[in-house]
Amino acid sequence: MRRYFSSMGLLLMALALSLTSCLSDGDDTIVLEDGENTPGVTPPPTGEDQTQVVSSGESATFDRLGFEITVPRGAVPYNDSGSDGRVAFTVTEGGDLPADLPDGAETVDGASIKVEPMNFTFNSPITINVPLHGYDPDEVALLYYNESTGLWEVIPFSSINDDGTATVSVIELGYFVLVRYVGEEMPFGGIHIDSEYLEAGYYYYLTLTSGNGTATGDVKRISFSANGSDLYMANIPFGSYYVTVSRERRDGLGSAVNATETYTETMYIDVVRALVAGRGGFSTYTGWVELQLDSHSWTQGRPDNAWGEPTATYGTGTFQATLTWVNTSSNVTDYDLHLYGPNDLHVFFSHKNEGAYELDRDWISDLGNAVENIYTVSDDITPGEYQVKVHHYSGVLGKRYNCRVIMDGVLVKSVTGEISVNKEFDDIYTFTVE
Repeated sequence: MRRYFSSMGLLLMALALSLTSCLSDGDDTIVLEDGENTPGVTPPPTGEDQTQVVSSGESATFDRLGFEITVPRGAVPYNDSGSDGRVAFTVTEGGDLPADLPDGAETVDGASIKVEPMNFTFNSPITINVPLHGYDPDEVALLYYNESTGLWEVIPFSSINDDGTATVSVIELGYFVLVRYVGEEMPFGGIHIDSEYLEAGYYYYLTLTSGNGTATGDVKRISFSANGSDLYMANIPFGSYYVTVSRERRDGLGSAVNATETYTETMYIDVVRALVAGRGGFSTYTGWVELQLDSHSWTQGRPDNAWGEPTATYGTGTFQATLTWVNTSSNVTDYDLHLYGPNDLHVFFSHKNEGAYELDRDWISDLGNAVENIYTVSDDITPGEYQVKVHHYSGVLGKRYNCRVIMDGVLVKSVTGEISVNKEFDDIYTFTVE
């Protein structure tokens, strides 16, 4: 197996080589980033910098930084050929947040994370158990940063759990922050669907959208229940919403989906009443907006209008670099991902395949979640120095992007940036293969 090194000069490379015999059996991968040495050959996902790879036919639950994330079976979309897709999940501390929090919102210590892949729409919602850090559910809220609108959104709680967590559902990942509001009222309501309208053997999803329910950048608030239990959606900011109800026939989040159906009736509601907490779970709260369903009004199909079209999965390998950003109708940028290597290797939009590397898509001006991805298609990797760069090709300047680099199952770089000069390059990551 090849050994990877960040580019820090021949002296540091020699030091790394001497460390190999101390850190491994001589067959492990050594990754150096900012002077850190991490041994391992596709290590199990135990450390906070390890990826969790999940395919379309798998489910997984993993805990990072106190947040428990469940990827249901079938949530990872298929690839363009219709085969099982594979997605590498990573979770890091939120660090420098992408924008100021709303007025009165204060981050709860240790409750800010960045979950990737960003700007990726899943086939089914992902669930996250959020640690409340000893606060009551009506004292805190989970915020998600919407890259399309540049705003923080409140993510509703589906349930309150005995272990001091609350459960949420999301169709996209990114920055999440648990906040408490200091000196501010939380003008939040909630929606309830009684179990008499929900059949056992299904997972039910309630989705709220603003505007016409289809525009890029719409807020998507999702809540779920399982096997005929009541469905609750708490922490909904006051306002008017379109409502979509869908369901998946499955025995559990780890089982296959046998059918996906959408409720045919279009509903529109106003949330104007505050929830009042009781002395137990959501069943003791008052102030819910009650929804009633006709159990016969269902049609086959996924609610693309509410959840968005699933992202065709992109390639993963020993090396993977993924660039993402968001294009809206009034704000389009064409970024490009480049990989430079030995023997004049250059993988980019006009030269997508060279050696062991491939660019699997070039995103230009299409609206929505833009992505470019370079990955290894074999382990026959030419030794030498490599550079990952992001280029502003055309369009709006100063648009945020995110670039993530993974090697041997380890997250070695995840950076958010922006390019404010046309045709300029940003240097993302440099490494050496010996």
